[in-house]
Amino acid sequence: MGGEAGTVRVRFLGTSSAVPTDDRGLPAILVKTMGDTLLLDCGEGTQRQLIRAKESLMKIDKVIITHLHGDHFFGLMPMIQTLSILRKGSELLVVGPRDLRPILAEIEDKTGSKPQFKVLFKEIDASKPMELGRFIVQFFPVDHAGFETYGVKIKEKDRPGRFDPVKADELGVPLVLRSVLQRGFSVKLPNGRIVKPQDVMGPPRKGAVLVYSSDTRPAESVISAAKGADALIHEATYLDELKDRAIATGHSTALEAGEVAEAAGVKRLILTHFSARYRGEDLARFEEEASKAYKGEVIAARDFLVIDL
Repeated sequence: MGGEAGTVRVRFLGTSSAVPTDDRGLPAILVKTMGDTLLLDCGEGTQRQLIRAKESLMKIDKVIITHLHGDHFFGLMPMIQTLSILRKGSELLVVGPRDLRPILAEIEDKTGSKPQFKVLFKEIDASKPMELGRFIVQFFPVDHAGFETYGVKIKEKDRPGRFDPVKADELGVPLVLRSVLQRGFSVKLPNGRIVKPQDVMGPPRKGAVLVYSSDTRPAESVISAAKGADALIHEATYLDELKDRAIATGHSTALEAGEVAEAAGVKRLILTHFSARYRGEDLARFEEEASKAYKGEVIAARDFLVIDL
């Protein structure tokens, strides 16, 4: 992953809306921390985007589908089929709306493509957090033209405090025992003294917080979930000149995404889910428009963009 252990790395695999373009795939975002990998949405062609990004398909063991519009999940079954062909040994957990399970079962039945590894399904429950490996995930409903759609708040579990080698030296902790203390266990020194982790470790470090709006109009639920977050990934399907179109289709403009980010007080705003009518050279306009409302850093995501939190 690079960077400090525990850093959350976000890689955008697809940043288009509904229709892919020559330089943008359909929605999919990879989130990684300390060897744990989570895929947010899985549009058509996601597995090819993973290959192009030189990311391991086999390491994906958790997938979240935010809603059942095709551009957000039509890549899931082909990916499962590929994992089956490659003989994935570990389980794959798919978290999504209730109706996703029968859709996957019907595809398996009608195409004879039952996976040769274990695929588990959990229905989204917005009433309580869900623990997914190194992540604590909270779902919240958003406003997507009345269609069942969820935003996602992802919190990395708190990381251990920093190890203080000077203090360890003062206490006489041998090098071979220091990793034990860093893992949270007390040790007994050759002289019989007991050293506890808190004797040589600083206070726990807060894990990064990432919020993904999914497809939505500006929503209080997004603002509430994103309060103080390290990054908000917010859809910006249109520029504000097409606000009427955004309202009609349950989407947001770049300006509106900026307003949400400003209200939430997030540390960074990342725009994605751009209409296919816009080309790569147009994305600077999205950043400029969002910056009229939001005073922090604004990034219009491109496919394969990497952000470390």
